[in-house]
Order: sequence, then structure tokens, then C-alpha cells
Amino acid sequence: MAPVVLQLQKSRTLRPVVCATGQHREMLASALEDFGIVPDADLALMTPGQTLNGLAGRLFLSMEKTFSEFDPACLLVQGDTTTAMIGAVSGFYQRIPVGHVEAGLRSHDMTAPYPEEFNRRAAALAASWHFAPTQGAKDNLLREGIAPEQVLITGNTIVDALMRMRRHILAAPPRLPEEAERIVRAGTPYVLITGHRRENFGQGMESLCEAIRILAERHRDHAFIYPVHLNPLVHDVVHARLGGLSNVVLIPPCGYTPFLRLLDSSLFIISDSGGIQEEAPSFGKQVLVTREVTERPEGVEAGVCHLVGTDTQTIIDRAEALFAMRDAKTSVPNPYGDGKAAERIVAFLEENLETA
Repeated sequence: MAPVVLQLQKSRTLRPVVCATGQHREMLASALEDFGIVPDADLALMTPGQTLNGLAGRLFLSMEKTFSEFDPACLLVQGDTTTAMIGAVSGFYQRIPVGHVEAGLRSHDMTAPYPEEFNRRAAALAASWHFAPTQGAKDNLLREGIAPEQVLITGNTIVDALMRMRRHILAAPPRLPEEAERIVRAGTPYVLITGHRRENFGQGMESLCEAIRILAERHRDHAFIYPVHLNPLVHDVVHARLGGLSNVVLIPPCGYTPFLRLLDSSLFIISDSGGIQEEAPSFGKQVLVTREVTERPEGVEAGVCHLVGTDTQTIIDRAEALFAMRDAKTSVPNPYGDGKAAERIVAFLEENLETA
């Protein structure tokens, strides 16, 4: 959402009000700092060991109060989080027009990603405007009965963010944690790894770690850099399984620009992230996606992303195929946009809110 906020700040008729829920506070602070954004409201709703029901209840009550205080002309939500879904429904209940950024992505499996697939579909029911990143996403919405005039293909704002930050990285490379910095500076080939999806908690994380352990032992001349998510269901498993391996580097979550520097210099990526499936094409990188299905099929169709699930042997086999390539890079154009999504969204809002 950062590119949309920054574009709104340039608008002559609209003013952005940024509302944060407090989720992943440390990572959020780093990301906001990279873009120079300060939230106007911090709901501070997160609690240790929270359930989805508990979070949803707190979000409904807090958003009702917050929307009444700010009286917005429009509400923008992005993606598939519980925050986005509850925000969209809350806006609908208070008769506030809702714009859904990154609308129309579908895996067509309610259990994967969980609960994100449900969140996206529910947000679509509450939204007035749907900012779809691709033609495929628009087609999904039309099949669900959304009126064509309510859907605008914009590209994905993550490409906007990526292009903006990459310029900063080239001008002034952001500092990495010491061990990762040493690997990048030395030119040691490395695989970048991330993992955080709820449906992979438990056995999925165990299997991923086992695959990384075996690959690290086979490829001792390579490094494996893993920025580990702060959720204890990820953090504790990863550190217990991989903490003792000399060529596996476990680091805290990075800010956006340090992470993009890691992505840009990597050999390939192993990840369950949706965003990385969209960022990788701009860097010419192959991604082993540790999921059974994806709501971002364009990357798979382009041959950049490869669905491998969380079976240990499958991850190993597909990773070995990439190791065997002399160059794992790809020249496929990014199917997710041209970096002008935020401009299109804000221009649409200026026109439609002016006439509302």
C-alpha cells in the first residue's frame, strides 16, 4: 500500500489517512521507515496467542470507532489479511465506499491459503471498487458476478514499491546483518528462504527445514540465508532444526530494502510468500513455492514460479534442478505490472470520489 499512500500525498483533492493495527510491529516499523510513512492511527489490537475470532472481534469494534472519528470519503484495503477483510466489511456496514487493492486473486481452494482465500472473497462482496492486478484477476471477479465497471486492471502495487526501492538499493546498498553482509560481499552463491504461511505450520515447516538441512549438507560451497518470521510457530521450529548448520544463516526479518538486496543477489528463492512470487520476475529469479496451490498463477504460467508443496523430497529434487542450471535467472517480463498501479488507482479515486 505504500506506493498508493505516497501517490495520494501528491493528490490535489484527496488526503490519505493511514491506519495500522499493530500486527508484526517491528517489521511494520521497518517497512514504514523505508517509505517515510507514519501511521495516523495505531489500533494496537494484537495480543499474544490470539485467535482469528478474537482478532476479528477487536477489529470490528475498533474500526467502527476509528471510521466514525475520521469520517473517510473512501476506505482502501489491500490483499487478503483478516484486517483487510474486516476493514472492508466494517466500511460496508458504515456505508463507506470500499476500494480493494490487489483484488480478484483466487486459489479456488478455501483451505489454501488459509484463511486468506476466504478473506479475499469476503472483501470482494463488501467492496465498491476492485483494483485487479491482472486480467486473470479481473476474470475471476467477473465470474463471481462483479459488474465490469467496478473493476479496474491496475497492475500490482508491489511492482511499484519494488521499482522505487530498487533505485535506492543501487544508489546506496542497505546494510545487512553481519553474517549475511559477509556472504553477499564475498560473492558466495546463496539460496534465499522465507516461510510464514499458516497452513504450513507444524509438519509443513518441519518438512521444509529437513529439505534445507539436506541441501545445505550437500552444497557446502553455497549458503542458505533465511530471514526467520517472528511468529513462534515459525521461529522456534526453524532455529531448533537449522540453528547448528554452518552454511545456514538465520537472521531476523529484514526491512524492505535489505530484503530486496538479498533477493537481487540470490541464486534462487524457496518461499511460500505471495509477494515474492510477484517480485521475483523483476529480478529474473526462479522461485520454489512451498504451497500446493497459488492465487497468483501468472508466475507459474510464465515459468518463474514452481509449486513444490512442502514434501521434503520434492523440494530437494526441484532445488537440485536449479542448482544444476548454469544460470538460474530468467528473462521473463514481469506479468504483474509496469510500476504504475498506484497512479491508476489514485486517478480512479480522484475521478469517482469527485462525482460521488
